Amino acid sequence: MEDVCYTREGALEKAIEMEAKSFDVYKKAYFSTKNRLAKDLLRDLALDELRHKYILERAFFEETALLHDAGAKEGPSMKLSLLFEEKTLKDHSSDQEVMVYAIHDKKRAVDFYKHMSSECAGAPMEEMYRRLSEDEEGHLARLEEMYEKTYMNSM
Repeated sequence: MEDVCYTREGALEKAIEMEAKSFDVYKKAYFSTKNRLAKDLLRDLALDELRHKYILERAFFEETALLHDAGAKEGPSMKLSLLFEEKTLKDHSSDQEVMVYAIHDKKRAVDFYKHMSSECAGAPMEEMYRRLSEDEEGHLARLEEMYEKTYMNSM
């Protein structure tokens, strides 16, 4: 990642790009999985990404990006992205591979927003990036919890 704090507009563009990419990942994963509970979670996360993107786009016309309260994470990260290798999604990817892919994607978003919050310390965009990282950490916790409940018992 670059050691840079973008202008307000640059920071918003980068965050919008990240949210759009995450939406595409969850949409693809949603249509790839057959597991009903995973499908519901992936749909909810995709819709959250659309909400984030909308809020960030509105911020171009407002002084601040009004993000909802991220709330508490559902638990600490199990760091499953370190445990499982990421593979490209294919039409024949298993439900488990889809979940691993989604976990890796969410971990990238968490890392990006934490890095940007740190790089923008003291700048107006610091708070936005911090709140986005907290929200994405909550998403990661939900994905990891779903993975644990669904697949860790069979290992």
